[in-house]
Amino acid sequence: MAVRNDESLAQETTPLLPRDDNAEQFAAGRKRGAFPALITAFVTSLSFGVTQVPILYIFRVMACDAYYTEHNVRNPPQDRCALRQIESRTAREVAIIGMSTTLFGVANLLVATWCIKKLGVKRALLIQIFWPAVRLAIQNWGAMTGGSRGILIMQASQIITIVGGPNGYVLALNSFITDVVKPNERTGALGQIQGCMMMGSAVGFLVGGLVGDAFGILAPFRMTLLLFLLCCVYVAIALPAIPIEEKDAADAKEKPAGLMRFFGPLRIFAPQKWTLRNGRTSRQYGALMLGIGVFLAILATGYLNTLLQMYATTAFGFGTSANGYLIFMYSSLRGLFLSLAFPRIINFGRRWLQPTSTEPTKIEPETETMGCSPGEIEIADPMDAEIEPLNPPKREDQQENFAFDLLYARCSLLADGILTGLCVFVSEGWQMYIVAALLPLAAGTGSASKGSILQMIPSKDRVDALSGITLVENVARLSTISVFGFVFAALAEIGKTHLIFVCNAGVALVGFIAILFSHFSPEGARRIEG
Repeated sequence: MAVRNDESLAQETTPLLPRDDNAEQFAAGRKRGAFPALITAFVTSLSFGVTQVPILYIFRVMACDAYYTEHNVRNPPQDRCALRQIESRTAREVAIIGMSTTLFGVANLLVATWCIKKLGVKRALLIQIFWPAVRLAIQNWGAMTGGSRGILIMQASQIITIVGGPNGYVLALNSFITDVVKPNERTGALGQIQGCMMMGSAVGFLVGGLVGDAFGILAPFRMTLLLFLLCCVYVAIALPAIPIEEKDAADAKEKPAGLMRFFGPLRIFAPQKWTLRNGRTSRQYGALMLGIGVFLAILATGYLNTLLQMYATTAFGFGTSANGYLIFMYSSLRGLFLSLAFPRIINFGRRWLQPTSTEPTKIEPETETMGCSPGEIEIADPMDAEIEPLNPPKREDQQENFAFDLLYARCSLLADGILTGLCVFVSEGWQMYIVAALLPLAAGTGSASKGSILQMIPSKDRVDALSGITLVENVARLSTISVFGFVFAALAEIGKTHLIFVCNAGVALVGFIAILFSHFSPEGARRIEG
């Protein structure tokens, strides 16, 4: 193993040398970046959510205008848009824009990963927020144009999502927050970020509908354009810059090429080889089983937003406003739980499960340049033991494995399955609001899983880990719409729609079983690279 003569390395491993004031200032700047990141998550998610409700209505209006332009209707109904042909085209055009958003969103995730590695996380975040503003400017033009041409313009604008969109923004913000907090605070911070995003989306849905009703259907699109531009300015001013991690030549050679590089983030789920204390080699499947568990968790719970609305409408006759308040209550309470309660539960649980300090698990067999991120771990060459002090101070940035994070992911998914299964007994409309209040108490599976998987992989692969698990979540969300949409339709035909909750609960319990087989590496084990 080569010994580096880098000055920052000497200061880090030899406490007798003077402190680096610039490094301390930079660390302080990073610490101050956590709160602005939460503000960014709330406002940006609010911006993405404002147009979600109005865009459905404006597509109906444009399809209606296009129909009457192309057809000579002598006696239109009182609601001139209440024709089967118009409703059919509206559903078709909305499905096209939804499908394109999903497909372009996957590409956006990979582009965002590249931007984070090559341009830095702050610049990547700016890109992911600025280009949606460009897309909104084009959509404003399409909305004002109207008719078939307006529909085409709005659908074509979705291609901009490849460069900047919600998937890349979530990845960039998650990467940023893991850079500016200590390694042992990452799980709670990821929960707070997700909570702020959910609250922002909930407020955005509500604000979008109210602004559209009060000031016209174009107002939410113009408002969103302004919000995105303000977010760009805020990010540029308030968030500290994070330097780009420098990769060694050896790391660059390990990167896959061609098509495998395109799907590179998924390699974090590959089984890992570790050398145990007794010298034996063991293959660990913790990341793989956790990824399967996360997929099944999102498959089970990702449809709940739509499911609650559809079931409330079908079984209890909920209208637009009642459904709006129901989903606002569910999303905002879930966001509040993740932002306020989740980090405290994680901290309390770690102290309860691991009351005494344990030796940090060394997961980096090779040396890394210090100062890239607070999660980096420096493994000194054994030859340096002769010049080290006998009792060196404990490094604050050494990564530990917190078993409670994984335990919380299991319990959270189990609670999700139980609470969702109990929904089958709902018999009155007002009970749906109780469901919306109780389900958020089981939130946090995704955040705890992200925090756990960051502890399972080398810190130099942190961006790939977040990208990989986000990609799994996106595939699961796409699958849950198809799978449970079909199941709900089939159950509706036989008048047994309440059984959809049993199906959801069953998938959640299978995910719980998968996460039961996910474990951290044994204590004292060392990773085998390559």
